[in-house]
Amino acid sequence: MNEDLADQLGELLRLLDGSDVEELEVEHQGARFVVRRNLSDARPAQPVAAVERPALTPRADSFVITAPVVGVFRRNAGGKGEAILADGDAVAPGQVVGAVEAMGMLNRVQSERAGVVQEMLVRDGQPVEYGQPLLVVREP
Repeated sequence: MNEDLADQLGELLRLLDGSDVEELEVEHQGARFVVRRNLSDARPAQPVAAVERPALTPRADSFVITAPVVGVFRRNAGGKGEAILADGDAVAPGQVVGAVEAMGMLNRVQSERAGVVQEMLVRDGQPVEYGQPLLVVREP
């Protein structure tokens, strides 16, 4: 998803905040966005966005690196000289494997263990939710 679409989704959420719409569903590039609000509460409604994705079960010799926050995934974490990872690349403990952009700030994503990138699960510029799997790393 490009930045224009992310901006459009943000604007849509702001518009929904001032409306009486309780549920909205949008599909784009294989991702399904669902916004549900409970308008029966006396307090102001806060929109909640959810992206429904199939469950991921990694192999026994692999681990999954997940998104630390809701935002837009960036393969380059913004640091100079940082290589963009691809399938088959080695990863060291503490190595930055990407970033999630939220509210204009890059939240770097690091690998806790060493391994080899088995599969990149999200594209650069794709929106992600908290805890969503970003990549699968096979342990050496």
